[in-house]
Amino acid sequence: MTREERLAANEARFRDINESAEGRRRETNAGRYVCECANGSCVNWIVVDTETYGRVRSNPRRFLVTPGHEKPDIEDTVERTDDFVVVEKPDEVAHIVER
Repeated sequence: MTREERLAANEARFRDINESAEGRRRETNAGRYVCECANGSCVNWIVVDTETYGRVRSNPRRFLVTPGHEKPDIEDTVERTDDFVVVEKPDEVAHIVER
């Protein structure tokens, strides 16, 4: 597995954690989400409404990360706010993040 594939797998794992609790968040339209960055030991939380998270997740190659956690050598930044960054994985690792 390449470095890029390994880091993409880390992000996909964090996304799986976030999606497992999505039902509860929808009841209040807000919640804490685990930072979906490539760092396997990251413990940061991001607070956003469920609509924002759903918009990010509508593209399986996009991930919600803490500002400063993006890795420009392996992903593109497609949105930046004070509270979160949305990154997009390249075609080379789509087979990992789109499953």
